[in-house]
Amino acid sequence: MLDLTLTVITLCGSTRFKKEFEQVQKELTLDGYIVISVGLFGHSGDNEVWENMDEDTMTETKIMLDDMHKRKIDMAESIYVVNPGGYIGDSTWSEICYAHMLGKGIKSLEEIDEEEICKKVKEHIKMAEELAWQQLDGKNHNKLMNENTVSFKHKGVVILDPWVKEEVQWNDYKFPWPKHDSEEQKVNPFRHYGKQKVATFIEEINMKKKF
Repeated sequence: MLDLTLTVITLCGSTRFKKEFEQVQKELTLDGYIVISVGLFGHSGDNEVWENMDEDTMTETKIMLDDMHKRKIDMAESIYVVNPGGYIGDSTWSEICYAHMLGKGIKSLEEIDEEEICKKVKEHIKMAEELAWQQLDGKNHNKLMNENTVSFKHKGVVILDPWVKEEVQWNDYKFPWPKHDSEEQKVNPFRHYGKQKVATFIEEINMKKKF
């Protein structure tokens, strides 16, 4: 019978490292971990999946796979970064920052400096805060939401900017213009809306705006 008390670990890294993924998966499995890996190898395998896709479908598929991998991280206690030679691309940094914001453990093939991780997380949060305000500001100037709009729901309200309270997101001029430095409007997004929602928002808006 499967021991459900075993630690679950999710593999992260560039899909160009298929052999390394397979080797790490074997080693961690033999060490007693329940290992969750990537579903497709976009750079070094599964060519039959990608070769006939048009550009729009490929983009949508990659976004779906990125989101799916975040959900795999949700299921794990830790992530293991497959980074031969220390290589970490933008998508993998997104996964590392997401895991860090959720308080997950972070292990890796090649050592990653903790200070570098913290620096990246701060950069991601700062960029997302700026983009979120621009997004909410654009909505308040009657700009339409589109496929690049990033949001989530809280108490039935669509949240475009997690750094301010939900009641000022769609205020129709009932409140002062939303400001991150307003004592009456600002919130700690992680405490107010929840780590998972906000961490997902941060990484999604950064990736969509080509952080």
